[in-house]
Amino acid sequence: IIWQFDMRTELSVFPHNITSSSVLIVGDLLYVNTSNGVDWSHRNIPSPTAPSLVVLNKNTGELVGEEASDISKRLLHGNWASPSHAKIKGASMIVFGGGDGWVYGFKPKPELNEQGFEALKELWRFDANPSIYREKKGKKVRYTRYDGPSEIIASPVIYKDRVYNIIGQDPEHGPGLGSLSCVDPTKRGDISTTGLVWRFDEIGRSISTPAIVDGLIFAADLNGKVYCLDALSGKLHWKHDTDGRIWSSPLVADGKVFIGNEDGVLTVLAAKAKLKILHKAEFPTPIYSSAIVANKALYIATQTHLYRIEEMGQK
Repeated sequence: IIWQFDMRTELSVFPHNITSSSVLIVGDLLYVNTSNGVDWSHRNIPSPTAPSLVVLNKNTGELVGEEASDISKRLLHGNWASPSHAKIKGASMIVFGGGDGWVYGFKPKPELNEQGFEALKELWRFDANPSIYREKKGKKVRYTRYDGPSEIIASPVIYKDRVYNIIGQDPEHGPGLGSLSCVDPTKRGDISTTGLVWRFDEIGRSISTPAIVDGLIFAADLNGKVYCLDALSGKLHWKHDTDGRIWSSPLVADGKVFIGNEDGVLTVLAAKAKLKILHKAEFPTPIYSSAIVANKALYIATQTHLYRIEEMGQK
């Protein structure tokens, strides 16, 4: 062990469930989601002033900075999204999906703020929830309702200077209304209106990170449906029902879309604007993780086994 950093002791973080996000490394800096969240009552936030995103030195483990956007004060349930790094028109940016259902763009290097500590400077923020999910007829919609707001669990995806976001909740909460949005990150401030390029609300809640290839975005929702849209316009090309809940993210490789579901079915679709089902394979246990392609082989991890699949005679 070279170093350790206890977020609970050092930052008073109260993680809900478990930290499930991946660490982002950019140069010598680590960007880490703290998973600060609600307590066992699912209503109270024990640490509303604790940061949701922190920056550490990868060599020493020293705290370099943290977000100061007060995300924890607005938490719906917990923080689980992995931060992303983008270069927008040549400028670096950290993009983070918060547990409050907003997406944030930060300068990568923390700066000394007015409160006297090193913080990530917020460039913009975007409410990934349609306003009707948060409020109807002047009243707030409860988080637990089917038509209520969601946090962001999937990682934001960057493509051609646009940021793509999808909202969702803990799968234990069941299905609900979702939203997939495309945002212009060159805007500043609250860009919920000014930065919105397009929004697709015919998708359900999702914990799957979309894949974008050749101008097509492939996204999946918890209900088990896979969608193909035009990444620039948001036009829906097709949708396909895999008939089983989807936890994993779609993988695009070799002109194909690979996606597994909770029923253990791996579906292979053509990565084209026209729907074409290429293959279905049934595994004996659920597939919760994403497929991986490496060394001319396909790797599938089910709940109990890891499989390597390759063409006969391949080495």
